[in-house]
Amino acid sequence: MASKPGKTSVHESSKSNLGKSIIALRASLKINQWELGKLLGASAMSISRWESESNRPPAKYLIKLGLLSTPEDCWFFWGQAGITVADVLRVMPQPRGGR
Repeated sequence: MASKPGKTSVHESSKSNLGKSIIALRASLKINQWELGKLLGASAMSISRWESESNRPPAKYLIKLGLLSTPEDCWFFWGQAGITVADVLRVMPQPRGGR
């Protein structure tokens, strides 16, 4: 799926590293490190460390980052947390048959 003109996909802009992906997500949300930290339940210092790649976010924060992003970019963050499509499909409720 192509991105809208003028919008940069987190995944497209950050193929090289996770830190750039977090920066791109924050920029797309138009928020600062403190505001992202508040949304995630993390400190602004943690966000800074993740963006500079001096620390890696724990899986629970990668999942939250995915939830804040577009569906396409969500999979980038969830993949970083080790979540696969197969994992999600395995736990989804099965559709029930017709009446």
